[in-house]
Amino acid sequence: MTQTPAFYFDILELLSRGRCPGCELTHRKAMHYIDHALYGLVTDPHAQNLFAGTGGYCRRHGEMLLKIPWGSALGVAILYNRLIEDAADILKEGADGTTAGVKRSVSPKGLFPAKARRRSLVRGDNPNCLACKVESETEQGVLHTLIESLRTGDGRMLEAVNGSEGFCLYHLDLALKDPLPEKVETALRRHGLRRAERLLSELKEFMRKSDYRFTGEAMGPEGDSWSRAVAWVTGVSVEKDDPDSHPGDLKRKMRSEG
Repeated sequence: MTQTPAFYFDILELLSRGRCPGCELTHRKAMHYIDHALYGLVTDPHAQNLFAGTGGYCRRHGEMLLKIPWGSALGVAILYNRLIEDAADILKEGADGTTAGVKRSVSPKGLFPAKARRRSLVRGDNPNCLACKVESETEQGVLHTLIESLRTGDGRMLEAVNGSEGFCLYHLDLALKDPLPEKVETALRRHGLRRAERLLSELKEFMRKSDYRFTGEAMGPEGDSWSRAVAWVTGVSVEKDDPDSHPGDLKRKMRSEG
């Protein structure tokens, strides 16, 4: 029996809702990873050492961490207690002022683990953020499943791609980076072109109605085209969750079909 590729049903489901599977699944996977870390790894010394050794989460995932329900506060405290303890130990050296003005041998790791300081970082950046690693692996898995499904002529995936505008420009660009079979590249380009042409039409109408000569005309669906343009280029979601649709619905439906 052929095994269904990872993320296959999730991709189909999200495309049916007009969402970018690359963005949605990487975000969801990171949230699941952080949630698991807070509940399942905080009692594991090895996991705590790994967390501290990589300098904790980057700023973006730190902000994500703060949005997790307060019931996870203990897990956050345990993980970050270790990081702050390490920083405090380094700060103690010379903190009493007795070595002021004296050139001291400072640990090359500074206030963060050396592994997290391989290069000069912008504020809150961390190239070794464990949640970023999970996102990267998920993103690669999603695109691999998409391309391989199209390459093998999978009818459901081809129908989903042809019938939606889900993938954002960023993930379309990633998918088109490497040489692809003509039928795969054509399907992906048409997928993105539909979204681009619709947005351009709506943006043009939005700009026209924003002209003082036409301000008397009521805005229609083009009124939020500017925000949807930003969302398509960057991958940021501006859509509200559909209360009648939940992750896994399509997967369960298709499995029940046999």
